[in-house]
Amino acid sequence: MRNSISRVSARLRVGVALALCSIAAVGCDHLLKVQDPDVASPQGVSGADKLSTQLGATVGAFQVNFGGDASGDEGLVNITGLFTDEFSFTETFPTRIVIDQRNMTNNNSTLLTIFFNAEQSRSVAATASDQFNKFGPNNKDHSQVLSLEAYSQLLLAEVYCGAVPFSTQNTDGTTTNETPLTRVQMLQTAVATFDSAIKIAVDSGDASREFLARVGKARALLDIDSTNLAVADTVVANVPTTFVYQVLHSLNTQRENNGVNELIFQEGRWSVSDTEGTNGLNFVSANDPRVPTAFLGRGFVSRSKVWGPLNDSSRASPDILASGVEARLIQAEAALAKGDASTWLADLNALRAGATFAGGATLAPLSDPGTPASRMALLFRERGFWLFASAHRLGDFRRLTRPTSEGGYGLAINAVYPSGAWVYRGAPDGTYGSDVVFPVPLEEGNNPSFNASQCDVTVP
Repeated sequence: MRNSISRVSARLRVGVALALCSIAAVGCDHLLKVQDPDVASPQGVSGADKLSTQLGATVGAFQVNFGGDASGDEGLVNITGLFTDEFSFTETFPTRIVIDQRNMTNNNSTLLTIFFNAEQSRSVAATASDQFNKFGPNNKDHSQVLSLEAYSQLLLAEVYCGAVPFSTQNTDGTTTNETPLTRVQMLQTAVATFDSAIKIAVDSGDASREFLARVGKARALLDIDSTNLAVADTVVANVPTTFVYQVLHSLNTQRENNGVNELIFQEGRWSVSDTEGTNGLNFVSANDPRVPTAFLGRGFVSRSKVWGPLNDSSRASPDILASGVEARLIQAEAALAKGDASTWLADLNALRAGATFAGGATLAPLSDPGTPASRMALLFRERGFWLFASAHRLGDFRRLTRPTSEGGYGLAINAVYPSGAWVYRGAPDGTYGSDVVFPVPLEEGNNPSFNASQCDVTVP
């Protein structure tokens, strides 16, 4: 785990010590062997008494991977929102412009950090799980570690092209390079990991951890193939609508700050989008209480207007990873797949009727639009608002545009992703590209098992 503050402090201390040694003219060879205080070897955190530390490391790594921080790391919530229709670009960073434009390359430094954090989150959780297997396999915390490992696997499958290696960091500091996995293989791995998490949670009587794993498993099943909807329906049947698992942030350190808050409220670099690229949802103008926004003024670049998501208005605002609301949306989709429009509509309206919002705002009931295509559009619009800024949107885009022969819904890419004129500083400034997923960074070419030709960013 990285901590830029402690690394700087360590360098300063060493610098002072070197100066003193020079003045005193004494032998200082030992200073060349200073241990970095923020790096702990795997052997140093091994044992039954270190399992809570392993859980903390897993949670911390996942938080940065998912929600980002205030030190320059954009989490998957941020970056997938920028790539889809949730956030728009109001700054100047060239490595982020191309993400918003859907026109990326594999030598993008911003994307390298995103990939590093995603793989680190998966690897830290896998290492922690190994420790639990040795010293506390049935510990309820093991279920949470496994779920976060599975979510890391799932998110890699949703965000990247189908060529991601799940390499292993060994206890001796070496790395075992693994053959890259396809999208389906990554998701199948996640399902198996979620199954292990469910069993431990059930055996230990921990319902909350069970629900976390069940929602994740159902999501992975949908990502694999829409024909899994009936199974996914049963997987989440016992998850209560009130269930929520939050990825927490805090005011303690920059690493723990909310990344969406940093980029929008603190720096004005991004904004909530409104009908971005023709196909985008009207997240601002809808005035929907599920995505409350406020006008924050001009952005980092003049002529750019910034709308902030009030659910992220604090550096300590949490991100939602999984919820009972998502479980009901999965069940509504399953009903629609069976041709049961009445149950589908009832599920959606039950969510709207049961929701409570600040200021007493309410959601009016929906009416049946009448056709299979319009019902599907309404379902995914509801998912867009209910699951806003939770790293679901790109996975939904891919499911919608994947061919039906591969378990998707077969919609045209330019009818789902932001398309046409790309707007910057209030005016058209070029057009959107053709990317539908993120590339694996160029640096992964150092892995002899990786084949860059397997990574096609234009295939959903």
